[in-house]
Amino acid sequence: MTIRYYILCLAFCVVSCKSQKATVDYTGSPDEVLTRILQEEISTLESKPHGVSLTVISPQLGIDFSGAAGYDSTNNNQLLTANQPFRIASLTKTFVATSILRLREKGLVNIDAPITDYISKAHINILEKGGYDPTKITLRHCMMHTSGLFDYAEGNRDYIAEAAKDPDKRWTRTEQLQWAMDHGSPYGAPGEVHHYSDTGYILLGEIIENTMKTGLAEAMRELLQFEALGMSSTWLESLEDRPEGLPRSVKRYLADIDASSWDNSVDLYGGGGLQSTTRDLATFLQGLFSNQVYEQPETLAVMLLKSEYTGDPLAEYRLGLGYIKGKKSGVEAYMHSGFWGTLFIHFPAYNCSIAINHTVDESNGALQKVVDYIQWLDKEQ
Repeated sequence: MTIRYYILCLAFCVVSCKSQKATVDYTGSPDEVLTRILQEEISTLESKPHGVSLTVISPQLGIDFSGAAGYDSTNNNQLLTANQPFRIASLTKTFVATSILRLREKGLVNIDAPITDYISKAHINILEKGGYDPTKITLRHCMMHTSGLFDYAEGNRDYIAEAAKDPDKRWTRTEQLQWAMDHGSPYGAPGEVHHYSDTGYILLGEIIENTMKTGLAEAMRELLQFEALGMSSTWLESLEDRPEGLPRSVKRYLADIDASSWDNSVDLYGGGGLQSTTRDLATFLQGLFSNQVYEQPETLAVMLLKSEYTGDPLAEYRLGLGYIKGKKSGVEAYMHSGFWGTLFIHFPAYNCSIAINHTVDESNGALQKVVDYIQWLDKEQ
């Protein structure tokens, strides 16, 4: 996730607001232009066959588009369709953070309280033996990646290497927490260092379960109101039933390895785990920024509040969302990316949500072209 985040920040800040000449023909309707962008993305990539799906929703600009081009695997034998679901990996963190803030709205959690108020004694003991003082780590620290907790998933290459040895292994949250203790050291004191950490988010997943006294899937579905938003293609894989009638999921790759059949417990308990479509992802962002998810409008302001931390650029990570601002355009955006090649982003100035997914984690700039077009269309209107 981290590499993709830096790449996006660089691209958006340097070339946003038409600082490079558009290569896409803007004549015609938004559906026609966005379809051209997808087709150009596929036709100009010279590596493995792959596909890209895209949804763009902006009532303000008159856009409601979902489309796809290319293939749903590197086998190059089945065309990708816009309604095919896929593992969204770390985009799940936005849903988890939103769930925690919904619990805050209900008066069930205090995000500035220590995690020891909400997690099991067994996990508290693991953290203490691992060299941490969990009484100093708050929910907010975990949500903002300032907990200091070593990232079990991507802190080094050990975890992925171990998972590759036995793709069918059913991991538990406790095993992943223990892995973080055994394979890395604290990044620093809570609140004093910023470092992306799946470990904090699996603990947030536990907090949701313990507070709601139910499974994570049931809790998130209730708190986030998937059905009311019309998100019929989103589910927490292996923890609840797959919705009926969906086409097969898009393949997922780890370099040249087809990891589609890996047990999804390798990334499940809060740091990842959801499957979705670009349509549902963009729908969720629109709902989130249109006060259709939170009961209290001020909760969104809490989610987007800038941290007082003044370290590396990732300090612009808010509660479950990254923040970027175009250096030339001044346009603000909130986003999250995922390990497998998924990203969603919302531009408040255009009331625009974009979700994009690649079959393999490779792009020829389709997202930037979409952003360029959105900015051009706003000026034209």
